[in-house]
Amino acid sequence: MLREFIASLRLAFALVCVGVSLILGGQWLGLIPDVDGVEMRARQQYCESIAINASAHVRRQQWVDLTTILRTQVERNEDILSIGLRSDLGTLRLDTGHHREMWDHFEQNAEDGEGDRVEGMRVPITLNRRPWGNVEFCFRKPESTAWAPLTEHSVYRLVGFFVIAGLASYTLFVAKIMGVFRKTQVVPDRVRRALDTLAEGLLVLDEHGQIVLANRAFTETIGIPLEDLAKKKASDLSWTLPQDSESEADGSITYPWIAAIDQSELQSEQMLHYRLVDGRKRIFSVNAAPLGGDDNQRGALATFRDVTHVEEHREELEKMLGMLRSSRDEIERKNSELEILATQDALTGCLNRRAFFERFDAHWRTAHTENTPLSCIMVDNDHFKSVNDTYGHHIGDEVLRRVSKVIREMHQDHGLVCRYGGEEFCVVFPNMTLQQAIAEAEKTREAIAAIRLEDPAELTLTASLGVSELRFNPADPQELINQADACLYVAKREGRNRVISYNANMESIEDASENAAAVKPKRLDISYQAVTALMSAISYRDAKTAEHSRRVAHWCSRAAANVLDPAKIYVLEIAALLHDIGKVGVPDNVLNKPGSLTEQEWEFMSRNDRIGVEIVTNTFNCDELTAIISAHQAIRLQGQRSRPLSELKTIENEQVAWCAKLLTVADSYDAMISSSVYREQSSHAEAIAELRRCAGTQFDPEVVEHFASTIDEQALAVASGAFALGKQAAIQIGMNVERLAAALNQQDLRALQEHASLLAITASSCGLDSITKAANHICDITNAEDLQWTMLLRDTNELLDTARAAQSEFLRDALELETSRSFQVD
Repeated sequence: MLREFIASLRLAFALVCVGVSLILGGQWLGLIPDVDGVEMRARQQYCESIAINASAHVRRQQWVDLTTILRTQVERNEDILSIGLRSDLGTLRLDTGHHREMWDHFEQNAEDGEGDRVEGMRVPITLNRRPWGNVEFCFRKPESTAWAPLTEHSVYRLVGFFVIAGLASYTLFVAKIMGVFRKTQVVPDRVRRALDTLAEGLLVLDEHGQIVLANRAFTETIGIPLEDLAKKKASDLSWTLPQDSESEADGSITYPWIAAIDQSELQSEQMLHYRLVDGRKRIFSVNAAPLGGDDNQRGALATFRDVTHVEEHREELEKMLGMLRSSRDEIERKNSELEILATQDALTGCLNRRAFFERFDAHWRTAHTENTPLSCIMVDNDHFKSVNDTYGHHIGDEVLRRVSKVIREMHQDHGLVCRYGGEEFCVVFPNMTLQQAIAEAEKTREAIAAIRLEDPAELTLTASLGVSELRFNPADPQELINQADACLYVAKREGRNRVISYNANMESIEDASENAAAVKPKRLDISYQAVTALMSAISYRDAKTAEHSRRVAHWCSRAAANVLDPAKIYVLEIAALLHDIGKVGVPDNVLNKPGSLTEQEWEFMSRNDRIGVEIVTNTFNCDELTAIISAHQAIRLQGQRSRPLSELKTIENEQVAWCAKLLTVADSYDAMISSSVYREQSSHAEAIAELRRCAGTQFDPEVVEHFASTIDEQALAVASGAFALGKQAAIQIGMNVERLAAALNQQDLRALQEHASLLAITASSCGLDSITKAANHICDITNAEDLQWTMLLRDTNELLDTARAAQSEFLRDALELETSRSFQVD
C-alpha cells in the first residue's frame, strides 16, 4: 500500500511540476493578468479623474464645491488618507484634513520605517494650457510581513495553491486509476457482455489483424461462431468491395482495420460487402480505430454497421431517380415538340399570329425600355391568286413553302418570321435600323426572285416588300405593321417586285390603303394581348367556359381550314374564343342551372350576350369580328327558343353569315361531347347525328355536313385525347410535370407540393381524372409525417409515364392531322 502511495505521489508531483511550469510560462508570456499592475493602473486612473474634476472647479473658482467633493472621496475610499491641492508656487490651496502633515512626513521621512505606511501620488493640473499646480494623494500602504514578498504577488499565491491542492488531488486520482488497472484483465467477461449488447458488429484485432474478440452481433450476422473466428485473420473472411470502389493495382483490397494498424489513423465509413454461406450478400459500413502505441502491443478496434437495407433502398432510389431523369428529359423533348406545334404554321413552318404577337410584344417593350431600334418588313407574293388559278392550289402551297423556307433561312436566327396572311409574311428585326432593314428586304426580294420550281419550270416568282421602323413613332406593334403594310401597298401600286420604305413625307397610311383597295382587301387589326386578357377574365370567372371556348376555336379553325384564308380563319378563331365573354356577368345559379331557363333568365342571358358584343366592339376595331359574334348569338338565341332558323333576319355579308353558322355548330357540338350539370356527355357519332337532326331548324344543313366531313374521330382524339384542351393546355401540363420532376430531383418538398397542387388544378380543369388523381396522391405523400421517398419516386414516375404517353399520342395524331391539312388539295 505504501509503495502504491509513493508511486502515486511521485506521479502527482510530476503532474504538479508540469502544471507549475505551465503557469509560470503563461505568466512569462503575459497570459496571466498582473493583478498588482491592474490595481496600480486603476488607482492612477482614479487620481487622474479627480484631478480633471478639480481642474474644472479651479477654473470656475468653485473652491467650496471642490473641497466638499474631495472630502467626500476621502471618506468613501478607505485607502485614501488625504487629498490636497497645491499651486506651482508651493501654496497648499485646499486640504481635506491633515494633508500638510502627511505629505510633509511622506517627503521628508521616505527613507524611515514610518514612511512605509504612506504612499503618495501627485497629478499635475493645468489652466489655459499652462501648469497651475498638482493634486496630491496620500494612500494607506498595507502592512508588510515576512511573507509579504510571496503573498503580495498574485502568481505566487496561485502557484502555492496549485502545488498544495494538486499534490493532494493528483495523488488520489492516480491511486484510483492504478487500482482500476490492477483489477483489469485483457478482455474481462463483463467487457464481453457489454460488447454483446451492441447492435453493431465489433471486432478487436491484434497487430497482425487476427481476431481477438468478436461480439454477438457480428457472429450472428455472418453466421460463424466465435470459436471459429478466434485467431483467424479478419481479412480472410468473404469480403468484397462495392462495384464503384477501386482496389489496389495488384487487385488486392486494403481493409480499413489494416490501414488503421499500419497508419495509426482512424478509418471511417468504408463500405464492404460480405457474402454469406447461402450466397446472400450483406453490406457493412466499417469504422476502424488503432489501439495501443507500443510496437509490440498494437491492434485495432473495428465496428461493422449493417446497412444492407439502407444501401438497397439507396440503390432503388438511384434507379428510380435515373428513371425520373429519363422521363423528365422525355417530357422536355415532348414539350419542345408541342411548343413547335402550338406556335408554328403547319404549311410554312413560320410563327403563327398568336406566337408572333406574343414575342413581338416582348421585343417592343425591350426596344422602348432600352431605346434600341426595331424594324418590320411586310412581304407579299406578287400575282399569287393567278398562280392558284393557273396551276392549282397544290402549286400555290408549294410556292408558299419555298418562299417561307427562303425567308426563314435568311432571318429567323435574328428576327421573327410570321405567316401573317394567305400569301403575306411579316418579319420583325430587333436591334436593326431602317437602312439595315431595307438592305435585308432587298436581299429577300432577290432571293425570292431566284426561286425556281421543277414543275412548272416556267413559273417565276416576285415579291413586294414594305419596310418601317420605330423612328416613325408607331403607337403600338400593330401600327408598325400597318406602316410597313402601307409601303407594301405602294410597292404593289408602282409595279410590284420592289422594296418601299416608310418615310415621314408619305401622305398617310390611310391614303395608301385607299389607293391600294383594288389591289388587296383591308387588313384586320386584332390585338392578341387584348384577346389574352379577356380569356384570362373568362378563366377567372369560370374555367370550364374558358376551356369550352378554346375547344370551339379549335373546331372552327379545323372546319374552316380549306374554306377561308388564314387571316379570316384567325378572325373566326378569335370570335370563337370570345363568343361567351358576356358570361362573366352571369350568376352561377343561371350559368349552371340543370333544367330549362325561364323567360326572365333568357332575357338576362340575352342582355349579357349584348354586353359581350359591346366589350368586343369597344376593345377591337374590327367590324367583321363583332359581326360574327353578333350573328352567332342571334342564331343561338333562335335555336334555344325553338324558333326556326328561317325566321332569323338575313345577314348581308355571306362570309360573316357562314362563319357565324359554323361557330354555332361548333359551339353546340362541343357542348354535346362535353359533360355538364345539365347534359350527359355524348359520343362523336351521337353529336353529329343530333346536329343533322336539327339541321334546317337550328343549324344550316350545308354547314352541318361540312363540319361533319371535317371533324372526324381522329380530330376528336387530337382535341380531347392527350390533354383535352389542345396545344396550349398540353404544353402547360407538360411544363407543370417537368417542374415537378425537377423539384423531386432536388428533393425540394415545398416546390414539389406546390407544383403537384398546380398540376392537379390544371388537370382537373381539363377533365383529366387520372393525372388529377396521381397529382393529388403526390400531395398527400408530401404531407405525410413519415415521408416515403421510394413511394414518392414510384408514383411520380407513374405520373410522368402517363403524361409522356399522352403527349406521344397527342403529337402523333396532331402531326398527322396537321400534315394532312398542309398537303390537302382544295
